[in-house]
Amino acid sequence: MGASRKFDVVIAGAGPAGLATALFLVKNRPSLAGRIVAIEKSAHPRFKVCAGGLIPKTMLALEELGIALDVPKVEVIRGEAATPVGEVNLSRGGDVLATVIRRDLFDAMLAREAAEAGVEIVQSDRVLDVVQNAESVRVITERSIFEAQILVGADGSGSRVRRAVFGARKETIGRALMTDIAVDPARTPEFVEQRYRFDFRCVSHGVNGYSWSFPCIIGGAPHLNVGIYDQRPRELGEEGGEQKRMIAELVAAFPELPLDGLTRRATRWHSFPIRWFDARDSYARGRVILAGDAAGVDPLMGEGISCAFEHGKLAANAIGKFIDGDSGAIRAYDRALHEGAVGKKLSKLAFAARHFYSPHSRLFFRIAGVSRRAQEIGVDWYNGARHLDEMPTHRLVARWARAVLLGDSLR
Repeated sequence: MGASRKFDVVIAGAGPAGLATALFLVKNRPSLAGRIVAIEKSAHPRFKVCAGGLIPKTMLALEELGIALDVPKVEVIRGEAATPVGEVNLSRGGDVLATVIRRDLFDAMLAREAAEAGVEIVQSDRVLDVVQNAESVRVITERSIFEAQILVGADGSGSRVRRAVFGARKETIGRALMTDIAVDPARTPEFVEQRYRFDFRCVSHGVNGYSWSFPCIIGGAPHLNVGIYDQRPRELGEEGGEQKRMIAELVAAFPELPLDGLTRRATRWHSFPIRWFDARDSYARGRVILAGDAAGVDPLMGEGISCAFEHGKLAANAIGKFIDGDSGAIRAYDRALHEGAVGKKLSKLAFAARHFYSPHSRLFFRIAGVSRRAQEIGVDWYNGARHLDEMPTHRLVARWARAVLLGDSLR
C-alpha cells in the first residue's frame, strides 16, 4: 500500500452525516480545505435504500450551509396516519411537512458541494480496520492507509468503524423494507393532494413500527415509495416468518396499491437495517467519534437524515476545538449527543417508541389523539419547525398544556 496519506480529519462514509460534518467544518474553518478526506465504499451517485423524506429541520440545516436543493423533489403539505384507534390528521395549514427526494441524487449533490469546498472524496474504497494511539488514528482501507488527528465514523448502521472501535451490538438495530411503484399522478392522492400516509395499525399485530407511502420522482416519473419499519424485528431469514409478516402488514396497510407482487417476490423490494439511538451507547472513544446512522437515529420513526446533519454540526464544532488543542472536545461531543438538544430529542423519541410500540399502545394512541392542537405541537416539534425541538422541556410542556387546556395559538 505504500506510505500513509496524512490529513487533519478522516471521515468514513460520504453520506449525509459524513458530508455534513465536512461541510460544517470547512464553513466554520476555511483553512481546513484540502485537509479533510471522506472515504466512500461506493461511488456517487450510488443507490441508497431510504424513503428520502427531508423534514423541515433538515431544510434549515441546508439553509445554514448555504446549499440550494437542486434535485427532483416533491413537497408534502398534507399528512394522515391510521392508528389502532382511528385516523390522525398531520397537516399543518399548508406548511411543508416533508420534501421527498431520492438519496442517490441528494447524496451526490452533497458530495459535489463538499468537493467544491475543498474536501477530498475517495470513492470505491472500503474501510477494513482502525488503529489509534495517543498521537493519531490510522484508517486501513482496501487500497490505502490514512492517518489523521481524528476519525469520524459516519459509515451507516453497519458501521465498520463502530465495530472496530466500540464493538458490535445488535440490540438497537431495526429493519425496514420498501419498494417503489410507478403511478398516475392525476389519480394518486399522494400527488393530487401532496400527501404522505402512515399506518400504525400493524402495532396491534406485533410490528413495532409503521407502514408508509411517500410520493417521489424517479427518473422524471411519478412513483410511490412504500415501505414498513419495525424497530425490534425478530430474526430475519430468506424464508423466515418475520420477513413474510412485514410484507403481509405492508400489503394490508395499502390494499388499493399493487403490492401483491411482494408476496410472490415479483416486485423489486429492498430490506435494510436501521440503527436507532440508545442513550446507553458511547459515541466517542479516543480520537474516534460516531455520527449519523453509525451513532443511532430516531427510534420511533427511523428517520435519520436530520440526525445526520445535527450530528455533523456537533462533530464539526468538536473537531475544530480539538484541532485547536482542546483535549476535552471529543468527550464534550459525546456529552452533547446525550445531553444536548439532539440527544434529548432522541431520548424523548425512544420513550415514545417504548410506549407506542408496547402492549399498551392503544392507550397511548388515544392519549395522543385527545387534542388537535397538541397533535400540531407534536408535528412541529418532531419536524423541528422553527427550531421548536430545541425548546427546553419545561417550556414545551407548558406550551402543550396551554394548547390542550386553553386552545392557545401555536404560532
